[in-house]
Amino acid sequence: MENLAYGWFVMMAFWGGTANYLSRRNRDKTPFSIIELVGEWSISGFSGIITAYICIDLGLSFAFTSAAAGIAGHMGGRAVALIEQVIVKRMEGK
Repeated sequence: MENLAYGWFVMMAFWGGTANYLSRRNRDKTPFSIIELVGEWSISGFSGIITAYICIDLGLSFAFTSAAAGIAGHMGGRAVALIEQVIVKRMEGK
């Protein structure tokens, strides 16, 4: 069951990343590229699953964790940078 949940979080992250990719393509009027989309999925999946791990560790609900994974997937590298800032600040505080 746990693996199914992680799969769902990754799917939500990919969905968020796909939405971000398509929005950017429409805004910038650039052609579709499967290579760029796969790259977006890689970043989105990473940021989404890291966010899901944090949510799980904090004891947040499945629904909240799913939403956070999707939003982090949409944010991509920006989410990773924010998480990095939090971790660095925590490490500096110790």
